Amino acid sequence: MQRLNSRALSLAGQGQSNWVLDVPEGVSIWEWVSAAFMQYDIQSAHLDLMGGHLRSAIFYTGYPDPAGKRIAQYGAPNHIGNAILISAMGIYGKDRQDKPLLHCHGCLVTGNGQTQGGHLDTQQCIVGQTGIRIYVTATSDVEFVTRLDATSGMHVFHPQLAEHIDGNAERAAVSAAPER
Repeated sequence: MQRLNSRALSLAGQGQSNWVLDVPEGVSIWEWVSAAFMQYDIQSAHLDLMGGHLRSAIFYTGYPDPAGKRIAQYGAPNHIGNAILISAMGIYGKDRQDKPLLHCHGCLVTGNGQTQGGHLDTQQCIVGQTGIRIYVTATSDVEFVTRLDATSGMHVFHPQLAEHIDGNAERAAVSAAPER
């Protein structure tokens, strides 16, 4: 296991599978991804979103926290229509309530030609006429879960051994917990 202060960077794993997910026009990225992942029982994955048209998008950009308690914080939502998604990268895992979560950052070109990017609200990013292709690397023995990260002061994804691997979720979480 590799570490960076409080953040576990990686865990060795053998249960990866790679596949392609094509998201059609008219649905949100989240809607299509979550339905496919539920159907195929995918709990954790890395996603690479290829370029395509978005009918509408909402994204957030970060800026330094004036109070200095976090590395950064998100500003107000940016609403745009008719954008081109250049590319995006996401991690799919579990939030603090053990529910599915897709954290995704991307680069967009707006209708007026301005390049912007940040954290994509995948529930509000509606795919346009070209559709979007997503390359997925799903994992079965390592999962991503959100926990408070002491380095950033934010809840972020951390890798941990999947519960079915060693049968002891608490031990798996402790193995990826920060050293004190």
